[in-house]
Amino acid sequence: MSAGSAPKSAEGDAPSEQHGASLSLDTVSGGRTLVRIADWLAMLGGVLLIATIAITIVSVIGRYAFGAPVPGDYELVEIVCAIAIFLFFPQTHASDGNLRAEFFTTALPEKAKLALDIVHDIVFMLIAALLAWRMSHALLDKLESGEGSLFLRIPLWWPLTIAVGSMALLSVVCLLRIIAAAGAIRR
Repeated sequence: MSAGSAPKSAEGDAPSEQHGASLSLDTVSGGRTLVRIADWLAMLGGVLLIATIAITIVSVIGRYAFGAPVPGDYELVEIVCAIAIFLFFPQTHASDGNLRAEFFTTALPEKAKLALDIVHDIVFMLIAALLAWRMSHALLDKLESGEGSLFLRIPLWWPLTIAVGSMALLSVVCLLRIIAAAGAIRR
C-alpha cells in the first residue's frame, strides 16, 4: 500500500509516516551519529552475506566439478551469517524497520502510540542488554578456553565480540528511541 493510498491525518501525512517521523533519532543528541554507525554496520553485514554466497558457489562448483569443496565451508557460512545478522539488528531498529502488528493500535492517538513505543523499547532494551551481558560471559569463556571451530579452528571469541557489541549498540538505539518518543509526547 503506497503512502498516497493511506488515510490522511489532519496535517496531510499518512498516519504511519507521521508516527515514524516522530521517532527519528535525528532529534536526539548523538542520534545522527549512531544511525550512521548502524548504517555502516548493516552495509558490512550485507557484504558478509554476499561473501557467504560466494563461498557457497565456489564450494559447490569445487565439489561437483573438481571434487574439492572449500574446506570448512559450513563453518565459514555459519559464522559469517551469524555475524551479519547481529550487524543488522541496530540499523533495523534505528530505522524503525521491525515488523509491527498495528491491527489494534491504528485508531489510537499519536501520543498513545508513542507511549506504546516507549514500553516496547524499554522491554527491547532490557532484552538486548541481557543478551549482551550473557554473551559477554560466553565471550570470556571462549577467550579463556581458546575454543575454536571444529574443522578450521577459527577462534569462537571473535564472532562473540561482534555479537556483544551489536547487542550493546542495539540497547543504546532503544534508549535513544525512548528519549525521542518521550520528547515527541511532550510536544
